[in-house]
Amino acid sequence: MNRRILSAALLASATVLASNASYAQLNLKQLGLGGGDNSSGNAATGAASAGGVSQLLQNYVGANQQVLAGQSGLASAMGLPGAAGQAQQAAGLLSGGTPSVSQLTQVGSTQQSLSQTLTQAFASRSGSASSGPLDKAAFSSGLESLGKGVSQYSSLQSSLGSVGQMNPASLLQSGVNPQNAQAASYIAQSAPGQLQSLVSTLTQAVQFASSHGISVPSIATSALKGF
Repeated sequence: MNRRILSAALLASATVLASNASYAQLNLKQLGLGGGDNSSGNAATGAASAGGVSQLLQNYVGANQQVLAGQSGLASAMGLPGAAGQAQQAAGLLSGGTPSVSQLTQVGSTQQSLSQTLTQAFASRSGSASSGPLDKAAFSSGLESLGKGVSQYSSLQSSLGSVGQMNPASLLQSGVNPQNAQAASYIAQSAPGQLQSLVSTLTQAVQFASSHGISVPSIATSALKGF
């Protein structure tokens, strides 16, 4: 009897392990990070993994470039040249190939600071009769860029969950180079919070535009759907 119980336990354990292995492989496939049949060779798996993460980084950089362009435009429209310059400098960090984690951190910090500056500017203008400079055309253009950036951020969410379950070591094992692995892990951890902050900024910018007779591009409102 004891032998039968032991055999059943061993069989159950083997089944669980096999199931977990299949689940991990499925996550890799969903992300485009390889997986698949070992008979296809480690080189093919590594290439697929590197390609999947490379695409994620490219999309993330593109989203941030749009966001920074939008923040720069809004800041210029509100008569804040210093803030507009900060956005342009941050965008420059994303123009030289794959950015490092340090550069991505700096970009994220600048975005957060700009969001706070713009929020304060919206509140100040709405709460007073100040006749400071307000370029409505530039504001509308900034809204369009920010809306595109938020929309692109949203499209990243489907793959961020899978990346977040993989630490840099796992990404390295799947063939991703060290810099890209670190950047991908940073993005998985930071992007959701960044998106929420940007949605808040875009919401306030749309409200400000609506109350000041500024044209609101359709992409700015459609980007907010679902939030």
